[in-house]
Amino acid sequence: MQLSNILPSSCPTTQLGYGTTSLMAVQRSEERLALLECAYDSGIHHFDTAPYYGYGEAERVMGEFLRGKRDQVTITTKFGIQPPSVVRNRFVNQLARKILGFAPSLRAMLSRKAQSLSKSGAFSAEAARTSLEQSLKSLRTDHIDLYLLHEPTSRDAGSPEILDFLEEEVRRGTILAYGCGGEFPMIRELAQAGLPTSRWLQFEDNILAPHVSEIRALGANCITYRTFLKVLPVVSGWLDANPRIRSEWESRISMNLSEKGALPALLLGQSMRSNHEGIVLFSSSRCDRIRDAASVADGNAFSQDQVQGFSDLMASMKKEISRDTD
Repeated sequence: MQLSNILPSSCPTTQLGYGTTSLMAVQRSEERLALLECAYDSGIHHFDTAPYYGYGEAERVMGEFLRGKRDQVTITTKFGIQPPSVVRNRFVNQLARKILGFAPSLRAMLSRKAQSLSKSGAFSAEAARTSLEQSLKSLRTDHIDLYLLHEPTSRDAGSPEILDFLEEEVRRGTILAYGCGGEFPMIRELAQAGLPTSRWLQFEDNILAPHVSEIRALGANCITYRTFLKVLPVVSGWLDANPRIRSEWESRISMNLSEKGALPALLLGQSMRSNHEGIVLFSSSRCDRIRDAASVADGNAFSQDQVQGFSDLMASMKKEISRDTD
């Protein structure tokens, strides 16, 4: 996979990044490390995490993985959302995961409860410093390549106190760059305001909700995610309901869209084409899907003409859906 200096780091990185949101769906620590190793061995050199992911456990697993590799990968982590103090205890966290392994029906309920107890909006300089120190300790590193405010308001992102803290940490070398990550409406507001914290923005972007060109035009560097989550069921369902159109699409791009992994690969290829100057994140708890994503990033899955053809067909699909719902 091609390396480039996308981030302001001494270490080149890759356009495709692995997000650790799915990492904690795997029960055993050895399997989590194996997923990170799979991503790295597949050529992925950027990893995205946060204290909130796995309630602190994702950063700790990343720290184990980084031994002997820190100078070969780039890392994004975040601050502003802190998990409940009870689940930040590693042993309580591990015990809870074992219990949930035997009673998976409890997982969604407890996850919603934990989310309601999580402390968001922790954007004072003191809270940010505490979070950074904990992240550095968990990740077993002396610096973070990209440090993001996690779902801030425009007031949080424009806070002189926070900006002074971030600039001081840049001078110290503990962070190399900073920005904001969150839902798109707020990200658009931050980009339009032209705040110093909006030089790097992380947000949802996909073929049904394309936002990169707008944010890039406002001067921000882009990291995107949610390529599949909301899109794949819509596209696959629409093609299943329209077999004649599916056949036309397959003829147009010379691909069997019923083949396992074909649609996700095309969606990822389109996202990488759209955000070619930034980083595209994906997350998976399966090594075969990680390798498939890396193959797309390597340009081995299909041609650029096929990606362009798919993008054109998706544009026509969106028009038809709009007509049907008017």
